[in-house]
Amino acid sequence: MGLMKLVRGGLVAAAVVAVGMGAVFTSSTPASAKKIMIKLGHPLPPKTGLQVWAEALKAGLEKRLGDRVEMKIFPVSQLGAIPRMIEGAQLGTIEMIEMPPAFFTGLDPRFGVLSAPGIFRDFSNGHRAVHDPEFKKAFWPIGERKGLKMIGMSCDVPTDYATVKPIHTLADFKGRKLRVFGSKFEIETLRRVGATGVPMPLSEVIPAIQQGTIDGNKAAMTVFVPFKYQTVAKYVFKAKSSIICINKMASKVWFDKLPRDIQTAIMEEAAKADDMILGWNQAVINKLYVVWTKTGGVLTELSDTEQAELQRRLST
Repeated sequence: MGLMKLVRGGLVAAAVVAVGMGAVFTSSTPASAKKIMIKLGHPLPPKTGLQVWAEALKAGLEKRLGDRVEMKIFPVSQLGAIPRMIEGAQLGTIEMIEMPPAFFTGLDPRFGVLSAPGIFRDFSNGHRAVHDPEFKKAFWPIGERKGLKMIGMSCDVPTDYATVKPIHTLADFKGRKLRVFGSKFEIETLRRVGATGVPMPLSEVIPAIQQGTIDGNKAAMTVFVPFKYQTVAKYVFKAKSSIICINKMASKVWFDKLPRDIQTAIMEEAAKADDMILGWNQAVINKLYVVWTKTGGVLTELSDTEQAELQRRLST
């Protein structure tokens, strides 16, 4: 313990290496002086909530820790498709990732609970729920046995569907194949309206729509607008049934090796970014619906009667 205090205090630790009958004295750089590199990967383009959250965390850490850390952000699946990013975080080759919890259901099915329809009334309700101390105690640690540590969480956008053919009634769902994140809740949601949920990484969706493999994508306007979905699936159906939340995960094997003060800084700055992104998401979503219609997209909704029937089907 005394030696570690000396090293962390910035002093040079002497290492004695026995060589035959003599000794060689060398010196090592203090552990606290080594810059910590952080790569954060996510699947969406810049100017989306995931990127804004990451930039807020980066600014907070670099302001607080100075040149002890350097963070680089890799949007648009630059570090690999979603399954590869998750694997990288588990192994420690990627320090941080952001994506919806449904993508982690292969590691633990409990991650899928937030995909169930009707859980949250709105963004604020979702934000309060996922940061409630009892929820955090039960939910946030469930990835740790699989090598993933939750450092933050946000509820970003309503779930919508971008489709090749419009959806005006529940009957329009029948027979359609729509991409989903992959949780059993999402697959069951579509089954109850006569459609098939097809789990698929985001990077594969547009080619699958173009090839006719699937008929559309269940995601959000933060995906449809930046990726210009109006060129392949111009109809966006506003389902009004669920909100997409985002896990902010760190590699546990990497996080556990960090100095305690840097661990604390990450958790505290992530919490600040969570609070900040709530207001940002609320402001941007209505703008994205306007952009969609101005760039050739079409918005559709169910009638009040049909919406009530959808809620009835999904309520259990």
